[in-house]
Amino acid sequence: MQNVTLEPVDLALAEEITELVIACDIDEYGQPDFVLEDLLDICSDIPLATNSWMIRMNGEVAAFAFLEENEKGRLSSYGYVHPKWKSQGLGPLLLEAIENRAREYTLDSTETACTLSNVIPALSEAARQLLENRGYVFQRKYSRMGMEMQTPPALSTPNNGISINLYNPATDEDLLWSAYCETFQDTRTYYEVDKSQWLKEKGGAHYDRNFWFIAHADNQLAGFIISKNFGDHLYVDLLGVRRPWRKQGIARALLEHVFHAAYNRGIEQVLLSVDDVSLTGANKLYEAVGMKALFQMAFYEKKL
Repeated sequence: MQNVTLEPVDLALAEEITELVIACDIDEYGQPDFVLEDLLDICSDIPLATNSWMIRMNGEVAAFAFLEENEKGRLSSYGYVHPKWKSQGLGPLLLEAIENRAREYTLDSTETACTLSNVIPALSEAARQLLENRGYVFQRKYSRMGMEMQTPPALSTPNNGISINLYNPATDEDLLWSAYCETFQDTRTYYEVDKSQWLKEKGGAHYDRNFWFIAHADNQLAGFIISKNFGDHLYVDLLGVRRPWRKQGIARALLEHVFHAAYNRGIEQVLLSVDDVSLTGANKLYEAVGMKALFQMAFYEKKL
């Protein structure tokens, strides 16, 4: 292998890096699952000089990785190697750089250890072996699910007079934040985040409030759905129902309102990701409304 240098991400190459990730998605999943705005969102939230890496081969961006701190003691990482540069040792180089940087967090942490996670294509034997050889332990799988709408989708109404309305930031913002914190504590991916930071994230370019809906019950916010609009498809970012109002058809109604709103605007596909062993049974709901699994990702963790 020729001499290889890791360097921080250069946003002047953002389009080329995006094309790299898309090539990886098509190679592993059979379809793209990334856009330029995703990369820009990632890069806006991490210190590029220390937490991002790219490798150039023959003048092309051949590999890309990043590390983010979700909360104190909890780190997550992702890495991509262009299909034509597979088996050249680039993946191990990226992973070593990620772990070296992650260990620096342990020196500054009051925690006894940091947890570092990595997500890989579930069917990639090479990626699995790479992680397991370095001490990562498989935790669970996630499915990307999709709903294709060639005809008008169903639109149901929850029980007990519960209403579904478009999100109104003037009246719903604080209630939405509280409902998010309450409902997502029942998931494996929840971590504490500052309210202003969370609201800033949800104000990104693709967060389209024409596809945000709120369930109201007795003047209280019972559930919510937050979606991102990518033009050719919607992505459901968050769906939550507060415990007192679960099993009353609210989650299904919220989803169907998104399907209906998308279809009316000429968007025929809605996507989301779900834990295959969801603590709240979300995966069963998505199957019940007609969503199909498109591909799977495997989630691994390692204690540093």
